[in-house]
Amino acid sequence: MLRAGIIGCGGIAERRHAPVLNTLKGVTLAALADTSTDRLAELGELYNVPEDDRHTDVEAMLANAELDLVHICTPHDLHVEQAMAALQAGAHVLLEKPISTTLEEADRIMAAATAAGRKVAISHNQLWSAGHRAVRRVVEAGDLGDIFFVRSEGFSARHVSGRGINQDWRTQSGAGGGGPLIDNGYHQVYKAIDIAGAPTRVFARIGRHASDIEVEDTAVVLIEHDSGATTSIQVGWCAPAGSIRADEIFGSRGQLRVGGESPLRIYSHDRGRWEEVEVEEEGRDELGFPPLVQEFLDAIHHDTDVPEAMTAAASRQTLAVVVAAYESGQSGQPVEL
Repeated sequence: MLRAGIIGCGGIAERRHAPVLNTLKGVTLAALADTSTDRLAELGELYNVPEDDRHTDVEAMLANAELDLVHICTPHDLHVEQAMAALQAGAHVLLEKPISTTLEEADRIMAAATAAGRKVAISHNQLWSAGHRAVRRVVEAGDLGDIFFVRSEGFSARHVSGRGINQDWRTQSGAGGGGPLIDNGYHQVYKAIDIAGAPTRVFARIGRHASDIEVEDTAVVLIEHDSGATTSIQVGWCAPAGSIRADEIFGSRGQLRVGGESPLRIYSHDRGRWEEVEVEEEGRDELGFPPLVQEFLDAIHHDTDVPEAMTAAASRQTLAVVVAAYESGQSGQPVEL
């Protein structure tokens, strides 16, 4: 039985990490760490973690809990030091996205994993969601032909508030490393890479227009891929009345639309009409998280490589796009990758 610990007992740990670790076979949630004693008590009591295994100090948890793996669910700027500490303590690590706030930090995490002989996975959970798996099946079957454009738009009124001591860390440049682009938009970037291929060049317009926060509230990003496809990503916390979500993939033979009147629809040039695509059922708010964690656990149990799509290298590639977009937003010029 693998013993797992969680660092950071905020909303994402409460909604996804702790419930999944509590239900999957072959693993037990054995320890928690957070600076908030209230959050430790709340999650500890909910998931029967003994009081002696609830820590306000990460180093104390890593030294005393005898953990096989650690899930890190803290603000972005804390990822690098906490991941390295967990790896050096002999634990495998599952990091919430992004892997880090800088490419240098990502490199340090990968080097620490190699030195420790431990596995690192990043929560690119939406690649395992029922909706994205259905999209992949359509693309891989060739029903869209050659993909030439991916469009992803997502705006909300504000950021998601935290549950711990610092509830607005996502709006702080130090803690978050940026705003909606590195937070919400990160998912959009790795899904676009999965569909359209490796990114080669990035151009962006990024600004703060509707919010009194330290980071951007609006980002528009164009990504060129080695396949010749282009991705357009629009993301922000700038829509006080909410906004219509738009996700589409365009190919030489048809068009795929995510959401709207049905979860997933395809328009074929040959058939000249919209048709629904079957999507497997998925639990509310799961968004691919249970199968992602299961594959990570399988890799630990069988001592195999973690799937490529959740590796630190894959997350570094996603982060490189985000970093380039911020650079482009500052310079007004496209950035080569």
